[in-house]
Amino acid sequence: MGTAERRTQIMLILCRRRHDTVLNLAKELGVSTRTILRDIEVLSITEPIYTQCGRYGGGIYVTAEYTMTRMYMTEKELAVLHKLSKLADEKAICELSTDESVLLKSIISQYTKQKS
Repeated sequence: MGTAERRTQIMLILCRRRHDTVLNLAKELGVSTRTILRDIEVLSITEPIYTQCGRYGGGIYVTAEYTMTRMYMTEKELAVLHKLSKLADEKAICELSTDESVLLKSIISQYTKQKS
């Protein structure tokens, strides 16, 4: 992943979660905390993000009203969710293929906030 792509990923993550820590971002993107700090420094020039110090509540924030783009799921992700919804309505046993299970885990990780 290149620098521009990583910075776009950081903004997408922050738009979804509204807040995250440097350490969480570094782990998720597979880079050092120093790389994330440099990225945040550059992004803060053009994007409405800010940092807050502190052990509790500290981290990187995006302003409340900012959205980068509307987030859409892929057709495959939607298909898995529709399948689960249908099975739940029918009160049927849920059996997912390996690919569907991977997609579901991907959806969960992308659309939930990392716990500190």
